Amino acid sequence: MSTGYSSKTWCCPFFRYDKKREVRCEAGAASFATKETFERYTDTYCASVNGWRDCTLAAALVREYDEMEEEDNGQR
Repeated sequence: MSTGYSSKTWCCPFFRYDKKREVRCEAGAASFATKETFERYTDTYCASVNGWRDCTLAAALVREYDEMEEEDNGQR
């Protein structure tokens, strides 16, 4: 868990950094028109101990890393 621009405690393991109304992770960036939508989204997903797993960006990365791991195990 780490903190960024907004001083939230970020729980998502793919979090990179945040800027004003924007959060960046390994999958890309999500930008928001208002502070309220930024807060609602990041509180629900990025800064939630369990909620980050429901984020479509995080889920895509988990799948990708799982597939890469399966490929590595198959080549041994």
